[in-house]
Amino acid sequence: MTDQQSEAAPDVADRRNADAERRYRAARDVVLELQEVLLPPALPVLPGASVSARYLVASHDQAAGGDWFDAVALDDGRLALVVGDVVGHGVAASATMGQLRAVLDVALLETGDLAEALAQADRMAERTPALRAATVCAGVLDPTSGALEYSTCGHPPPLLVAADGSTRYLAATGGAPLGTGSPPTVATEQLGPGDVLLFYSDGLIERPGQPIDAGLATLAQVAADAVTSAVPPGGAPTSVADRVTRQCMEQLTRNGYDDDVTVLTVQRRATPVETLRREVPAHPHVLGETRAALRDWLAPLGPAPEDLRAIEIAVTELVGNAVQHAYRPGEPGEVRVHAELGTDGVLDVSVADDGRWRAPGPAPADVGGRGLWIAGHVVDELTVEHEQSNDDGASRERLGRTVVRVRQRMRHPAVLASEPTHHEPKMPVMEFSATLDEGPPRTLHVLGSVDITTVTELARSLESASRGGMHPLVVDLTDVYMLGSAGVRALFGARDQHATHDQPLTIMATPDSVAAQVLDLVGLGYVAAVPE
Repeated sequence: MTDQQSEAAPDVADRRNADAERRYRAARDVVLELQEVLLPPALPVLPGASVSARYLVASHDQAAGGDWFDAVALDDGRLALVVGDVVGHGVAASATMGQLRAVLDVALLETGDLAEALAQADRMAERTPALRAATVCAGVLDPTSGALEYSTCGHPPPLLVAADGSTRYLAATGGAPLGTGSPPTVATEQLGPGDVLLFYSDGLIERPGQPIDAGLATLAQVAADAVTSAVPPGGAPTSVADRVTRQCMEQLTRNGYDDDVTVLTVQRRATPVETLRREVPAHPHVLGETRAALRDWLAPLGPAPEDLRAIEIAVTELVGNAVQHAYRPGEPGEVRVHAELGTDGVLDVSVADDGRWRAPGPAPADVGGRGLWIAGHVVDELTVEHEQSNDDGASRERLGRTVVRVRQRMRHPAVLASEPTHHEPKMPVMEFSATLDEGPPRTLHVLGSVDITTVTELARSLESASRGGMHPLVVDLTDVYMLGSAGVRALFGARDQHATHDQPLTIMATPDSVAAQVLDLVGLGYVAAVPE
């Protein structure tokens, strides 16, 4: 090889590596862009509960796109919360996730019944191969009473952190993944004032070679520290729910992650949001004061900037109209501002006066009419209520005792990202293999990580080793250090094949291992050793 060729070889390799990196990032960006469209961009802002969510796309495109979260304010004041994981990756998984999220969303809003909503999703998963073996953890919380209904369909159970920092995981309800023949079941719990409930996907707690129990213990400790932290770290959110979500996401992904990571946190407020009431003189100087008071009242709720801006604009216009038009020049008067956040997440703000407004004239430059027009266009809804009276000797009717009301659904931003705030290189992935031992008994020995990148090979090996379920088979998972939802789906498929042909499928796993814990979670039976 010439010196020129020797020098050119590294350049070619560098270009190939750069091209591969660009393709990898492009694939992840496509998935993240699709997730941003399909996942809720914002969460409800409620008087009795604070909600926060973060989603982090998988560190490689072969595992990205299956996670989702949702938070839905129900008509009766309760709050529905959902975290789930669809088997698959990429655009296909994202599209499937969008279907399932939509079904649950509509069912929860229409029925308000968690059991019925999950039953509908389970029936849909039975009919839709792409949805089969999706896992879901869902709950419905009454912020007023603290009553919680929840269900774990093959998904890790929620973490409860009390206001004093004590932690416990709620008991799994025993349901298997959707569409696998085990109907969802619902359990109940009780949250006290200030308690925090954390929903999450398995990407947050699973690491290659690390028992799930270790990830669960770390999550509990980080969440407890975030709840009891008297002085948040520099730049940390002041909202407890936001702080828990952010710190759990950052600290549990800093040593690497492979799967999507989703965290959804709700805190039952110790003290519900009180109504804002202000009575101010009808004078121009009150505009800035009223706007500042409203902003200070809304700040702890963490509203989206566009919602805060809309309310500020509307209230400024309405108070300004009252100051200018409710009372005669030099006549003393008062303007009352009343703001209340409804249990449905809709903010209701009224601006009232005891004066008599002159009905707007036909001229397009009429200031009062324009103020109402502006206010009405920046908020969801605006109504005007008044009493009519005749001003003695006046040429035109006047409108008295006017109340202008605006309504705006308030939202808190969710955080969707392609990179964690702190990221360190992920742990290396061990090579996967599936080797058949003719036996007896006929045994398929599986080694390494069973996830979305290896499940196709596992499924082919299961099919080949059992001749499509026509021969008895032992699946040995004792050397599997990670068993993901994709692998679970393949095992459920193999189980059904063997049942069709009335042949046994035996799954073997080491007790307390990662594989055993996942099998326990999803309801797939296993043995520690095959009997002689």
